[in-house]
Amino acid sequence: MKLATEKRLTFSVFLFIPVVTFAVFVIYPILQSIMLSFHRWDGISPALTYVGFQNYQKLFANPRFWIAIANNAKWLVFSLLVPTALGLFLALLIDQKIKAESLFQTIFFIPYTITPVAVAAVWRWLFEPRNGLLNRFLIEIGLRKYMQIWIGDPNIATYSIMLSSLWWTTGFALVLYISGLRGIPSELIEAAEIDGANFLQRFRSVIFPQLLPSTIVVLAMSGIGAMRVFDLVYSLTRGGPGYATEVLATMMFDVSFNRFEMGLGSAIAVVLFLLSAVIILPYVYHTSRSLEEIRY
Repeated sequence: MKLATEKRLTFSVFLFIPVVTFAVFVIYPILQSIMLSFHRWDGISPALTYVGFQNYQKLFANPRFWIAIANNAKWLVFSLLVPTALGLFLALLIDQKIKAESLFQTIFFIPYTITPVAVAAVWRWLFEPRNGLLNRFLIEIGLRKYMQIWIGDPNIATYSIMLSSLWWTTGFALVLYISGLRGIPSELIEAAEIDGANFLQRFRSVIFPQLLPSTIVVLAMSGIGAMRVFDLVYSLTRGGPGYATEVLATMMFDVSFNRFEMGLGSAIAVVLFLLSAVIILPYVYHTSRSLEEIRY
């Protein structure tokens, strides 16, 4: 009896620490942001003025907000499809027992270990209109007419930043898919080969269903990253030119810390939180249910 009590006490202590930490550093800031979104505050004065839903009304009437929403939607579609598909494709290639496969894994994963600000610094040089590597390459191969002001043209600036993000994030999906492929029982592949299945048939019927846990993680992390994208956009364009590359996170930063409208910035944070929850949580729930069905 005494031993059981001591075990319960030990479990309670170890559970208490992460619960308190989560409450202090996650739950409390969320509640504080929700409360602040109904007030007007400059971030300096001790007094907060209650304004009800005025911050939300002001936000929804601002065209800049809808540009940011549209760009976040573009980032969401891009992040869910392109890095995921490219990471899976590269993982399938490397899994074919090619020479120096560890070297290839390292080469593709190294960019993911670099901080976003450093990634932005590299790609700012690549995008430079006069002497940047991309435009110089186009000149050297005789395609001067295709030279672009990559992050200065409102029509292509967001897609240019996505290109730098693709180089940075593909390694994450690659490593997860490589791990998933290594975990597929060889008996399943061999049975499909004996039945005469070609590669596409093996991929559709055996490989991809076995990669569902990896896919859940990759897509969930990609979706969350797309909704809170900030570092690359702010470091490369600060939301410009104009507001062409604006996303909710850069707008929130500008409104809160450059314009000192903390209430309006908190309203943006609340909208961003709700959008992320609405988009990500149903997906995770549905895919988790699908995974349980496969297991049992």
